[in-house]
Amino acid sequence: MPGDDKIRHPTPAEAFDQAAKHAALLRGLFLHPQYKYAQPPTADFIKPNALQTPKGLFFLADFVQRTYIEYVIPFLPAGATRKCKAIANPWAWSDPNYKWEWEWDAGTSTLKDADGNVKEFPKLSEKDAFQKQSDILSRGFMTRKIILENSTDPKARLMAGGEPFDFGEEVEKLVKDTYAW
Repeated sequence: MPGDDKIRHPTPAEAFDQAAKHAALLRGLFLHPQYKYAQPPTADFIKPNALQTPKGLFFLADFVQRTYIEYVIPFLPAGATRKCKAIANPWAWSDPNYKWEWEWDAGTSTLKDADGNVKEFPKLSEKDAFQKQSDILSRGFMTRKIILENSTDPKARLMAGGEPFDFGEEVEKLVKDTYAW
């Protein structure tokens, strides 16, 4: 975990916090005014317009989404990103008619359904947890560098598609919150 000397399996509270921060960063990227869609996105389907979206924004949004799907979500209960608004995809999160079934109870560090039943978080093997957390750290380092330094660092600019892109203050704050090291 960021700030710790040892990379380890996150507690449920740490896993949820990590997911909530990544989900917020994804909202900042995919709902950015310059991110364009070939058709209006829904909670279930998106079709980006890669030709009208700046390359840096398009590729970084995909990179962060892959980080979320492949390395963050495995620490959550199955289906959590479809049932809890705080960790949902940007389009479900934005849909006022979407029905949320679960909520995070910060007081007890548990995810609960509407009846108050606690949803169990998975326990990955030590090896898998270490690998996923290591990948989150390295991918987070790259994401942070691209967002914060692509206008001044030629390597960060290359990772952002070759052209400098101003992600804006909101996304800069979100990346600092998500990857706080």
